[in-house]
Amino acid sequence: MANHQKAMTTFVKEIIRIAKAEVGVREIANTNCGERVDQYKAATWLNPKKGWAWCAAFVCWVVREAMTSAGVKQTKTFKRPRTAGAWDFENWSLEQDKTTNTKKPQDGDILPGDIVMFTFSHIGIAVSAPDDDGNVTTVEGNTDTAGSREGGGVYLKSRHISKIRSRIRFTI
Repeated sequence: MANHQKAMTTFVKEIIRIAKAEVGVREIANTNCGERVDQYKAATWLNPKKGWAWCAAFVCWVVREAMTSAGVKQTKTFKRPRTAGAWDFENWSLEQDKTTNTKKPQDGDILPGDIVMFTFSHIGIAVSAPDDDGNVTTVEGNTDTAGSREGGGVYLKSRHISKIRSRIRFTI
């Protein structure tokens, strides 16, 4: 059990580390494309060369990279996310075994490393628990300083918990 907990801690730390390291990546001229952005999109099942909203692709890429870095393997009952739809992450999580836990955040139940789906069809990765005012620090792809869901870059954001539709926590 100690190794299981250690692996989980390493995996979650890698999710946070990798997501934060991408802050500052920008797409090219509002095209939803670019060398790094296309790498994110290649982590989904859609064509990475086409221009499409890539917030979910960013999360797929971070999870894939963290799995590799932490030595987490796919199994018959746990597959990494490959969806390009923010809210579709809920369906992906519910299709897994007990390696993920999906729920509506109650009483500020957000932890660093959680995947958070927002009420405005957007997704990111929590890198903090909620502060005393209910704000969660996140890393999000395809946003901007104004917080758009079509923003063009990877940003560190602060979002109020009331904007979070659901969260996914890895339990592997």
